[in-house]
Amino acid sequence: MKEDALWYEAANTVGITNALNVVTDSLSPDASTHLIEPVDERTDDKRTAACFTDIRDFYQSEEVPLPFRIAAHDPGYLGDLWETVRHAFSDRRLTRRFKEALAFAVSVTTSSRFGTAFHLAEMRRLGVGNKGVMEVLGMTQMFSSYTKIADTLQLDPDMGDIATVDTSPVPDPS
Repeated sequence: MKEDALWYEAANTVGITNALNVVTDSLSPDASTHLIEPVDERTDDKRTAACFTDIRDFYQSEEVPLPFRIAAHDPGYLGDLWETVRHAFSDRRLTRRFKEALAFAVSVTTSSRFGTAFHLAEMRRLGVGNKGVMEVLGMTQMFSSYTKIADTLQLDPDMGDIATVDTSPVPDPS
């Protein structure tokens, strides 16, 4: 359904954010520990180097973010991951700035050390000031708190019967 396209786009952003965070947080649990050393940005592998150039351009950065340097141990995986991330975070119905705010909220909620810092930096680069960051953080905290309370009390959803189950297929992104 076309009217649900925004939700699908947001859900895709959430899923891809989680993927980046999993790659990084699992193999680099802190800033000084790497369970697999990231690939050097000056790699001789042409396919990886081309991908790194595209990543730097997209993020307007001199450095390639850590999850891509970890994934670069397998150039095919790196290419697939990067293509998916670039697609998810490009402006479409939702802006990149909105998607970075969403990614920041996901990262905060999942306690991702990498994701929180990375997406906060991207929000800043895209023009979000302290007030905007605090608004995103406040909303994240509020919904996360309500969810924890409901989970602790083992509450069942009370709005489940409001809408029928939508069995329509995912909309074509084109």
